[in-house]
Amino acid sequence: MRILHIIESLDFGGAEKVVVDLTRALLTYADVDICCVKNEGKLSLQLDPRIRVFCLHKGEGNDWHVPLRLARLIREHDYDVVHSHSWGVYLESALAAMLTHVPSLVHTVHGHYLSYPPGLVPRLKKWLRHTLERLLAYRYDRIVTVSDAIQLYVRRDIGLPVSRMLTIRNGVPCAVSKRRDSSRAAVTFMAVGRLAEVKNHAMMLRAFAITARAHPSTRLRLVGDGPERENLEAQARELGVSRQVEFLGFRNDISQLLDEVDVLLMSSHYEGVSIAILEAMCAGLPVIATRVGGVPETVQDGATGLLVADNDAEAMAQAMQELIASEPERRRLGESGQALLQNQFSIDIVAERYYQLYLGRT
Repeated sequence: MRILHIIESLDFGGAEKVVVDLTRALLTYADVDICCVKNEGKLSLQLDPRIRVFCLHKGEGNDWHVPLRLARLIREHDYDVVHSHSWGVYLESALAAMLTHVPSLVHTVHGHYLSYPPGLVPRLKKWLRHTLERLLAYRYDRIVTVSDAIQLYVRRDIGLPVSRMLTIRNGVPCAVSKRRDSSRAAVTFMAVGRLAEVKNHAMMLRAFAITARAHPSTRLRLVGDGPERENLEAQARELGVSRQVEFLGFRNDISQLLDEVDVLLMSSHYEGVSIAILEAMCAGLPVIATRVGGVPETVQDGATGLLVADNDAEAMAQAMQELIASEPERRRLGESGQALLQNQFSIDIVAERYYQLYLGRT
């Protein structure tokens, strides 16, 4: 079997990390290549050397040459399966598959739809895209969502047919690790993600400031970068916690950083199935997160972590202080999360499900 995965790029991001890990795991079953429609991105450096990467170097905006170039690539390499990822390549991949009659076509929805600015023309563009997406949905064998919450969104807001929908939750590589040391005197929290409004780091900083007043030795590390960084650094100064908050930017050593901290924080207004949460569970870390999107499908409140309401800084601060106060509770939640990850969210389990889907057995 020959499989082609299509994605806009392999820049740093959750969907992109899934593609890197999934393609590596699928090498057990088939030959696997990747086509980046826009640019390769730095995550391409983490790919297995057996995986070839093709790049179309598409610019911004619509380019109807892309389906033709994808079709040419599919014909030249005689792929049996084309698997596209995220909304940016949905239409192009479906049109290319129609031109080539590829045997199997799968799409994975990793999150909400791309945002459109207000106004009549953007609304018309969005309506036209949704209309085409509904029509072309019947060319896909399956449209996979990474959480039940995303499937509900796709059915309700975009109107894709339920007969084409399937949920396969994300996974990460996770080997059984040694028991982690959770007995450090000062508790350190960490968040991993793009510094953008949807991640709501502003609420996290407010919660941390409340916590830091009661526990001055605690620390917060923010891993990632983005348009909100300058505002968040200013907010940390205004809250008087700039010395306790580290802005680490993008990092390639997430697993090492997870071993150095005690709790993962996630304050997003919306998440699908967060790769950062899964990686924290793999490391045996408890998670404090907002109860949004697909988060409750991975973080079981009181069992593998603690869930709080969206944008509730007081509740997040209370959860943080609960875990600061109890090292045994941190250890219990972390060990339960690690066991759940290995049983349900291993990338090998995910790859097996996708392979069965490619064979038409799902």
